[in-house]
Amino acid sequence: MSYRSRIFVRLIFAPVLAIFVYFVIIFLAAETAYSMYGEGFLQHEGVISLVQGIGGIAIFATWLVIKKKMIFPSPTWAVGKPYDWYTAIVGGGAMLGISALYFLIVPNLGISAINKALDEYKTLMEVQNASQADMYMYVFSLCILIPILEEIIFRGCIMEGMLELGHPYVAIVISALYFGLMHGQVIQICYAFLSGIILGIIYYSTKNIVMTIIAHSVFNFFGYGLYVFFEVSERADIVILILECLCIPVFGVIAFFMLKLRPDRFPEKEETGDINKMLPGRHT
Repeated sequence: MSYRSRIFVRLIFAPVLAIFVYFVIIFLAAETAYSMYGEGFLQHEGVISLVQGIGGIAIFATWLVIKKKMIFPSPTWAVGKPYDWYTAIVGGGAMLGISALYFLIVPNLGISAINKALDEYKTLMEVQNASQADMYMYVFSLCILIPILEEIIFRGCIMEGMLELGHPYVAIVISALYFGLMHGQVIQICYAFLSGIILGIIYYSTKNIVMTIIAHSVFNFFGYGLYVFFEVSERADIVILILECLCIPVFGVIAFFMLKLRPDRFPEKEETGDINKMLPGRHT
């Protein structure tokens, strides 16, 4: 396959196909809930998310197994070093800090279109009339299953394929753009894109998809799940906000050193960008 063909496949065809399959999974999950609950299926967001997470992980994990058996590049699943965990956890905090600052700044811009999008976003984030069991299913899916599924798709399939082209920072930005656009709603697209940049840096610097799953889970739990399970006082909320914002510069420093250390940690021929020179099974 020519280099131009690989560019088309890795940057356009494969990502669009993966996202299309993801949306089909979401549609089928909603259809499953509709068949169970009829017109009131939207009140069972937990069931929808649970089916979406389990079904999606099964489908994309199967694809990763097939890729690995065909000796195609596949993401690494490993426990990781302690500094990989620091990078992931602080990265999740930095994502929360950026999102918090984003939601502090955006409403004060005074732009009517943005205010309208914010109202739509608030409505979208509300889980209407959910039972306690359904709410727990939703939080479990949001904090565990969805991070696993989306990281398999966006870092394990999409970004991993882009890295074969030999331009890692382009891969980080473009995969983050797909990650943002996938969320659909204007307000979500912006902060999801910024979060995707951080997740891409974590994946590239640690070369371990488990770390991006941890960061994504931290983001979803402290951004939503924490407030479902616990009564968070206003003072505690301010402390959490400060800690999240402090994670931004700390993550910047950690990411700088992790990226500097990467060539020594993973001295492989993939850095040349020539797919024909890569060692078989480089991700095992």
